[in-house]
Amino acid sequence: MALLRPNRAVVEPGFLLYFYLSPVFQALIATHTIHGATVNRIGLSTMPEWPIAIPSLLEQRAIAEVLGALDDKIAVNGKQAGKAAELATATYVAVRSRRGERFLLDELVTTQYGFTTSAHSEPGPKFLRVTDINKHPWITWGSTPNCTLGDADREKYRVEEGDILVARMADPGKAAFIDEGDPEAVFASYLVRLKAKNPDDALFIYYFLRSDEYRNYSEGAMQGSVQMNMNAKVIVGTTISCPTRQDIALFNARIKPLRRVIQSALQENAQLAATRDALLPQLMSGKLRVKDVEKSLAGVL
Repeated sequence: MALLRPNRAVVEPGFLLYFYLSPVFQALIATHTIHGATVNRIGLSTMPEWPIAIPSLLEQRAIAEVLGALDDKIAVNGKQAGKAAELATATYVAVRSRRGERFLLDELVTTQYGFTTSAHSEPGPKFLRVTDINKHPWITWGSTPNCTLGDADREKYRVEEGDILVARMADPGKAAFIDEGDPEAVFASYLVRLKAKNPDDALFIYYFLRSDEYRNYSEGAMQGSVQMNMNAKVIVGTTISCPTRQDIALFNARIKPLRRVIQSALQENAQLAATRDALLPQLMSGKLRVKDVEKSLAGVL
């Protein structure tokens, strides 16, 4: 890591941050990267000599403010999604406390291993991996890459509403749920698809897989001396206490609106991030002026 402290008489810190993220500066980094045998690095002593063209301080502040406003809105939406996710978990805990009949999880779902292929950014279905499901209580579609596969495999591994995906390696036990309206996607080989035999049970099973009870089970059931893993049989090799059908219906009625709140917030964030990323190089290069951008963003922020 390196600490860079801006000279505020010359450059606005917020502007400098966005400048560092811009394609112009990334290209500059590429030309000054020192390629080593094990890792690449930047020579910190040469950085002060890099030529950087910057606008006036007034224009810098304006650029930082308009891009910062987009990031602030993204942060607000992220908090909203997080609160909805917390409320959904609390709802599960309340329903779970009503003791019901216990079943083997294996009796309630079918399992299927994922597909092995290469990820890329070219057109194609989304390619869900462990890294796309294990950071948040939702799928990070924006950073999920695409893939190419034949029609037969595309049909076989396409995820559907109500599918539950569970990591068997890399981060065993982490789970994700496919909601209505999610983009077309297939799932990678480190994931196992759980499909509820009764679709009404899918959300309750998913929140069970995110519970402390299941986490305790999975931590004791993992195998492997080098990389911990759980095969499909182990993933579903525990019991789950299922409430009455009436309680399941009530649970779904409360959870589904919360899932829509999360989905709406994340979809808006994807649009905001795309807008920010499109504006960033235009503003930094001077091709767009802040006053023109502010007019177009009036209905967004």
